Amino acid sequence: MMGEKQFYDLVVLGGGPAGVTAALYAVRAGLSVVILEKMMLGGEIVSTDRLDNFPAFPEGVSGAEFGMFLQQQTANFNIPVQTAEIEKASLNSEIKRVSTSGGEYESKTVLIATGTEPNLLGAEGEKELLGRGVSYCATCDAAFFRDREVAVVGGGNAALEETVYLDRFASKIYLIHRRDQFRGVKSLQDKVLSLPGVEVLFNTTVSKIEGEDKVSGLRIKQDGADRFLDVDGVFIYAGRTANAPYLEKEVIDVGNNGFIVTNEKMETSLPGVYAAGDIRQKYLRQVITAAADGAIAATAAAQFVFA
Repeated sequence: MMGEKQFYDLVVLGGGPAGVTAALYAVRAGLSVVILEKMMLGGEIVSTDRLDNFPAFPEGVSGAEFGMFLQQQTANFNIPVQTAEIEKASLNSEIKRVSTSGGEYESKTVLIATGTEPNLLGAEGEKELLGRGVSYCATCDAAFFRDREVAVVGGGNAALEETVYLDRFASKIYLIHRRDQFRGVKSLQDKVLSLPGVEVLFNTTVSKIEGEDKVSGLRIKQDGADRFLDVDGVFIYAGRTANAPYLEKEVIDVGNNGFIVTNEKMETSLPGVYAAGDIRQKYLRQVITAAADGAIAATAAAQFVFA
């Protein structure tokens, strides 16, 4: 309840695949655990249309279904999940303290698994038209643009994956990338380039997102020349930044874009504090690697608690 302090062996910040896996492993190791999550379990995967590359789902599984399975599994293990906004985490002492919109938590160990948030493109009109044609999630908003023309900005895996998904809905997609070649994996590049409804614009940047109540077009610069695109929506994939505004970052080692530095046991620079999933500085950010991180972190946390 509000105002009460509750004590656990492990407090898990974030209820995505990393956090839930860690909680499951921790409970099985004999730790008392709580998950703090401001939304539903599953994290960003919940808004994904289909998860096809996770083992044991030969036909794939929707993101929403995957989130429901996580919810069922935590319930089966009697793991408490508190819906709350994390406001501050004080982690540089023996007893860790986490303040949330729903109460105070103290613990011997903490796992940071709150994922990432999208970077802004920085174009004029982006903030003003967010939710009115500007989106960072095609699987969330593609249905609003059925039979309409849209733009996707970016050249990495996320931009390519979301372009493929958008192609089911939009009548035409302009794929805008500031470089002269994509950065995503070859199979995704080939898939995107095979879609007749996609026009790729290399060496192109967005100058302005136009519109009053909603997006009405894009001002772009292609090979140095100005051009206008008549689109109703723009999906932006300009990279991501660690989502941890509650952290006192001066006391924990972070790398580029605030991603938390860990060793192979998911240990951060603070004793008893671990990081897992997309928020960790790592090579690959996928559901399966997030789950693996969580399992390792929980095992390390149990060794720390029972040492």
